[in-house]
Amino acid sequence: MGEPLLLLRLEGPLQSWGTRSRWDVRDTGLEPTKSGVVGLVGCAVGLRRDNPELESLDRALLFGVRLDRPGVISTDYQTVTGYHRTAAGEFKHSDGTAKTLAKAREHAENTIVSPRDYLHDAAFLVALALRPEARKTEADLLNRLKGHLQNPRWPLYLGRKSCVPSRPVFERFADEYDDLVKAFQGEPWAGPLPRDKSVREAATTTKLQAWVEYADGEFERQDAMRLNQIRFYDFRRCKRIEIDTGRLAKRIQ
Repeated sequence: MGEPLLLLRLEGPLQSWGTRSRWDVRDTGLEPTKSGVVGLVGCAVGLRRDNPELESLDRALLFGVRLDRPGVISTDYQTVTGYHRTAAGEFKHSDGTAKTLAKAREHAENTIVSPRDYLHDAAFLVALALRPEARKTEADLLNRLKGHLQNPRWPLYLGRKSCVPSRPVFERFADEYDDLVKAFQGEPWAGPLPRDKSVREAATTTKLQAWVEYADGEFERQDAMRLNQIRFYDFRRCKRIEIDTGRLAKRIQ
């Protein structure tokens, strides 16, 4: 028996995994962030975004993601009207800002342009494992999360509530792999969509990219879940690996 793992498939017409989104501009990374996936798991459990158990989940889990189908980024320019909070805690209105909402309402509402980035037709394989230091105190955590993901308390979404999965998020509980890397090297992949003939023909030589969390990884990413009002995330170390699709089975679409 290998290392217990939770495997998730994140697929849908739209996904959005913000890495720097705080105010008007809402970006997306090229793959799911750890904080985003921890939030998804928290949604399945029924944890609100200010619940400190989300940080506990982040600290207990090792996270990895394989980019089976990277997707295409597009930007939607939206307008939002109201009395919006500023970084300094004031309220925007049509003529400037006010220290209180009552004062702001003496003026007309403010309208902002808010660009929103989305990933189209992307597919990712996510693997979650327990950190070594959590195996004694949280030995049953993955089993409990499995139950919640199979029967989520709240609807699950891929980064934003408008991004609905096109298939169940939970793939399976695996215990035949030694670690996250072995899982990414063995699990079937979701290749190009049937309409992408030229991409499909080249897929036999495609190498998939994956990011795996390692304490001594050569890359640093700022997407670890930390609760604070300005939504700053903590740093974590990870490594980048490549996987030859020629050795992987193709998952049926």
